[in-house]
This record gives sequence, structure tokens and C-alpha cells, in this order.
Amino acid sequence: MSNQRIVVGVDGSQHSLAALAWSLQHAHLLGWPVRAVYAWQMPMIAVPGAFDPGQMQDAAAAELVRNVSRIAPTPSVPIELSTAQGDPTESLIAACADAQLLVVGTRGRSPFRGLLLGSVSQGCAAGAPCPVVTVRDDG
Repeated sequence: MSNQRIVVGVDGSQHSLAALAWSLQHAHLLGWPVRAVYAWQMPMIAVPGAFDPGQMQDAAAAELVRNVSRIAPTPSVPIELSTAQGDPTESLIAACADAQLLVVGTRGRSPFRGLLLGSVSQGCAAGAPCPVVTVRDDG
């Protein structure tokens, strides 16, 4: 079945790294591959051309590789790395269109640390076409 995969959002936050670790453990048990997705956005600034989208894409890809390597230096399941420019919630929902499960951290890089769930995890839970697991970092 082509949708037997786990998609996980990885933004470098401790909660997303915990979500990645959880995804890899469960993917190993199920024999499924993992798609790690890092969604990034261009900074909202008033100076046109201040950021090069190509350089931003390269930086996002490099950060994703670093984060995945920290958690899984020798992964036991296939991991596809994917970056997407755009709204994180929309990007993750699009990325899990062919997945069995979406995994996200309870909170990412948002300044609203007091919330139980971040806006991305809430948006994914409400809009994803597959079940969503939210993982928090207890460390």
C-alpha cells in the first residue's frame, strides 16, 4: 500500500526532534519509511530582495539534514528529507496526502510557550487527511 509511511514535521525545536524520534521508533516497528518535512517561510521584511530564496532553501535543507542526523545518525528505516517553502501547517498537510500518519511536536518555535498545543499542531490535527500524533519533549 503506497500510503504506508509516516510524515513528521521537523523545525529544529525540541518537540519536533522528539516527534522525529517517536516517528522513527514506530516506523521501525511497522516497517514503514519516514518523510521528514521542514517547512520554512521567507522573513517578512520591507526590503525587497534582502533574502535569496535559493539560499534560504539550501539553508533549510542543510538544517533538516543536521536535525535528522542528530536524532538518527544511522537510521533503521528509509528517511526521505523534504523542505517546503510556505505556511508550516499547509505544507505538512500537503506532505501527508499520501501518508498513513502525520507526527508533529506539541509546540515548535512559536513564542507562545504556555499553550498546550501550538498553532501548527492544532492546524494539522484539524486539517490533515490522516491521523495526527502530537509528541511533546519531556526532557
